[in-house]
Amino acid sequence: MGIRKIADKANVSIATVSRVLNTPELVKKNTREKILKIIKELEYKKYTTNLIPTKRDEIGVIIPDVLNLFFARILEGIIKQAKRLDLVISLYLSHDNPEDELYAVEKLIEKQCKGIIFIRSRNKEKESLKTIQKIKKNNIFFVLIDRDISTSGNSGVFLSNANAVYDAINLLLNDGYENIHIITGSKNNVNSNQRLDGYKEAFNNHNVNFDPNMIYHGDFTIDSGLEICSKILNQKKLPDVIFSCTNQITVGCLKAITQKGLIVGKDIKLFSFNKLDSSHINSFNISYIEHPVEFMGEKSVTILKNKFAGTKGIIRDIMEYKINY
Repeated sequence: MGIRKIADKANVSIATVSRVLNTPELVKKNTREKILKIIKELEYKKYTTNLIPTKRDEIGVIIPDVLNLFFARILEGIIKQAKRLDLVISLYLSHDNPEDELYAVEKLIEKQCKGIIFIRSRNKEKESLKTIQKIKKNNIFFVLIDRDISTSGNSGVFLSNANAVYDAINLLLNDGYENIHIITGSKNNVNSNQRLDGYKEAFNNHNVNFDPNMIYHGDFTIDSGLEICSKILNQKKLPDVIFSCTNQITVGCLKAITQKGLIVGKDIKLFSFNKLDSSHINSFNISYIEHPVEFMGEKSVTILKNKFAGTKGIIRDIMEYKINY
């Protein structure tokens, strides 16, 4: 009765009033303000039992860890947007373990969580696919971040992996750099393969043959970057450039270069797929691709909220980027 009275007075549909109360970002500012004013005039408290649930919507967030700056920045965006949209968050860390990932999902199902945002376990696509199937079976909305599932279409927010690396390598080739070594992830990693595709495509379009020995597969960790970069630096001839496919690998490369007594930007050029924190950027002359990482978290919450409001189909967003060279 209350929600209809508000809709009649505002000359809008009941659905519009409902959106103002549940997903206000989907309603035009003027309409939203008019409805909120009428709610206040009609003494909002009289209608709370009819208009909003007594329990705030809760969403689950599953990420590998908060030590990696990339994941921490995504989480910061999630928290900010969840607060704006009045959503409660339950946070779980998977440590890239599919069993911990599945445990978190089971707990969220028990809590009757309305939606889940998660960064799946690294190099565990088949296991994470089982996790997704469990989420779908329980009719829970979900959004992936960063790590996609190649075998199925799912809503998510992702980096522009191939295009970003292509543009970065293209800049280097245009400036005469050809001996460009790349440290990427494992061969069964979706992001790793996409970034490597961008690397290869840039060489192909420049009609420059690259040596397959310039490609190194790590595991997206600091130790991996340190170990592989040390091997590269022990070669008779130093490469012109080392391209690192994650911020963790970049940190490992910095350690290796420093231990070798070399200077980044003078003795060897280092290009990172991810922006590091300001201390690393200020201390070393690193080129990098900059992504709106915090916005990825914000966008994932918005997509989930839109699904709560009835938006149908798959919603995918590929982030824009800029290159600092």
